[in-house]
Amino acid sequence: MSDAKVIITTQDEAGILKNKETIMLDTELDRYPAIAKAKILRSMANPYADDQLTIGIDPGSRVGISVNYLQQEIASTVESSPERTVDHVSAILGGVASRKKVVKIGDGDIAMARLIARTLKTKFRDGVQIEIVDEHGTSQNAEANRRGARDRSSARTIAFRSGKLYSLK
Repeated sequence: MSDAKVIITTQDEAGILKNKETIMLDTELDRYPAIAKAKILRSMANPYADDQLTIGIDPGSRVGISVNYLQQEIASTVESSPERTVDHVSAILGGVASRKKVVKIGDGDIAMARLIARTLKTKFRDGVQIEIVDEHGTSQNAEANRRGARDRSSARTIAFRSGKLYSLK
């Protein structure tokens, strides 16, 4: 028997292990690194730790995304469309175990913000809290937008701002 908190293995070998909660498939590391990081952090954290998953989104021509879990940023990326953003965020919301999941979306492109909010809320209903956040000033301190650095930085700032609760009408 092993005292390991996480076992990374192949799909074929996973079937022979008894404690399924500690298993992480090697394919998860490549496909969804943020989910893999969340599982590793969760396995090492106090069981009573605040495990809120907070995702900040900066909508625009490049969509910045910041994913925070157990007080750590586990992913920061840029997507090219609202559809790709919803796919990416949906995978994280579905793959990370958390007592509270919050998505905060900046209002700089309000039409895109509402589209992303509506799509995620329709898919996850009460499983996610969605807020629309005033993103004024989120890119003031960001560096030049090298490969989306400003978009990721703005998403990070948005993730920690309070916003107005979004609900389906």
